[in-house]
Amino acid sequence: MSERIIELRVENTRLKEQVQDLENKVLSLVGMVNLESSEGVDGKKIINDRLLRLITTTSSQLNIVAPRIDLFYANELKRVVKKGIPVLIIMNDRGNIPKEFQEVFDELKLVSGISIVSNPNVRYLLVFNSEEAIYSGGSLVKDELEKSILIVTTVRESAKLRKIAEIFTMMLPSFMRPK
Repeated sequence: MSERIIELRVENTRLKEQVQDLENKVLSLVGMVNLESSEGVDGKKIINDRLLRLITTTSSQLNIVAPRIDLFYANELKRVVKKGIPVLIIMNDRGNIPKEFQEVFDELKLVSGISIVSNPNVRYLLVFNSEEAIYSGGSLVKDELEKSILIVTTVRESAKLRKIAEIFTMMLPSFMRPK
């Protein structure tokens, strides 16, 4: 009888460990995709803070999809390429963006380390690297993001990041896509 009790205790311990492992996996997945409003606690706009954190902490290639980019974010992107990190941007054709943003477009085109691909169908904002993605409506324009209430999706799950990278690649011209 005591042998059976020992067996049951060992089995019970093993099952508890499996349950704990499963709970840890579930908890690690929670928070890998996060939806929130761009207007955080006390009406504070959080989207610019999140975007700046992502941009400044990127250690590998930074990828951006945006209808247009303002001077504030253009300067942040210049700082990123000074650290040797390439930036690939997909944005509207120069003729489709308002005149006040065309100078920024022209300026970014001249920066070594920043590649701009024109796509007339850009209607959303996506900034991502190999570890995190931030997706929302709007443009990479600080004032517009501060004045808007948007749904901000943050993704950290590797499988979803790969899918985002695939979609991003489909927006590139065929000669820029990996074979």
